[in-house]
Amino acid sequence: MEAGELDAALGIDCPGQDLHHSPALAHRAIVTAPVFVALPADHRLAHRVEVPLEELAEDTWFVAPDDGVGWPGAFYAACRAAGFTPAAVHEFSPLDQLQALIADGHGVSAIQATHVPVDGVLIKPLAGTPLWLRHLLIRRRDSVDEVTAEALHHYAAAAYRELVAQAPHFRAWANRTYAAARPTGGADTKAT
Repeated sequence: MEAGELDAALGIDCPGQDLHHSPALAHRAIVTAPVFVALPADHRLAHRVEVPLEELAEDTWFVAPDDGVGWPGAFYAACRAAGFTPAAVHEFSPLDQLQALIADGHGVSAIQATHVPVDGVLIKPLAGTPLWLRHLLIRRRDSVDEVTAEALHHYAAAAYRELVAQAPHFRAWANRTYAAARPTGGADTKAT
């Protein structure tokens, strides 16, 4: 994009590792979303509603390669904050092969919450939500005007909502998380 080969793109950054670019580009967050964990269906923690990251310390992890914007650094930082370094790590790339490896019981992986699991894989939220990703719309200021950028953002946000609609584990997490944050007491709790 800096070279002018693209006018707009979708991107991701991690908390504490914000995307940096020249003034020729602008970015706007579409959504900040939690990172979940993919587990084999017969994993010892499969019964948990949320999985504490520290309880996965002895598991073999499949970790995506360096993406240049903070991953897997954010993953390793979350592990350190939880008090451990993963016992074993394997780098992976293709997501379809990753889920097959997890289904066969070869390890676990941090995964975007919108991914739909294959047979033999469960996708669970991490307790306390220690990992987040921010999804971004990035554009060239000189070739994508504000009106077009607003339309692109609208459609990107709508597409993300469609992904959430296909991920019952994400919807259940959001219902629990945001229901807990709502004030109780009905109409009498209005601010004045």
